Amino acid sequence: MKKSVVLFLGLVLLFSCNTSNQKKSTELVVMTVDQLQKNGKDLVGKEVIVKGTVSHVCKESGARCFLMGSTEDVSVRIEAGKIGSFGQEQMGSELQIRGILQEVQLDEEDLAEMEKSAAEGESANIGHALGHSGPALHDVDGGKHDSINQSKKLEEMNQKLAESTEGYVPVYYIEGLELVVDKK
Repeated sequence: MKKSVVLFLGLVLLFSCNTSNQKKSTELVVMTVDQLQKNGKDLVGKEVIVKGTVSHVCKESGARCFLMGSTEDVSVRIEAGKIGSFGQEQMGSELQIRGILQEVQLDEEDLAEMEKSAAEGESANIGHALGHSGPALHDVDGGKHDSINQSKKLEEMNQKLAESTEGYVPVYYIEGLELVVDKK
């Protein structure tokens, strides 16, 4: 009798933990890349679900991809993490990713280093802050990415730094936990 009660309580506990994990994932609001960028400061370190169009998948290992928002200038880097990897066949498709939002804080020194690298014709892409690959960005999402785009992004980041009360420019990325299947 005691063994039956203990077994029953163990099964109840197991199923309640399983249900709470499923509930947690469904309680998260699916955000667009634009919404994530706008509200990122309040979400750093928290679990989020973001949806967007895949604008780039790293060819070497698929260890990261970039989701594009309303324009090619609004994007977020996704580190595959527990997802494993991304494939080239996902280019142009809309994905939903569950993961932990992380932040890289770029200060005046970082931006000066990035500008110096850009002026020397090198990649100025600390923490993938400019997108997928500095001056040799790929022509994958409808836009022609080159050093002009890199210079434009650096100019925008310097403007954001000048307006910042924190003394840095945040660059958000997601450490992937799961590729969410949209159940429409």
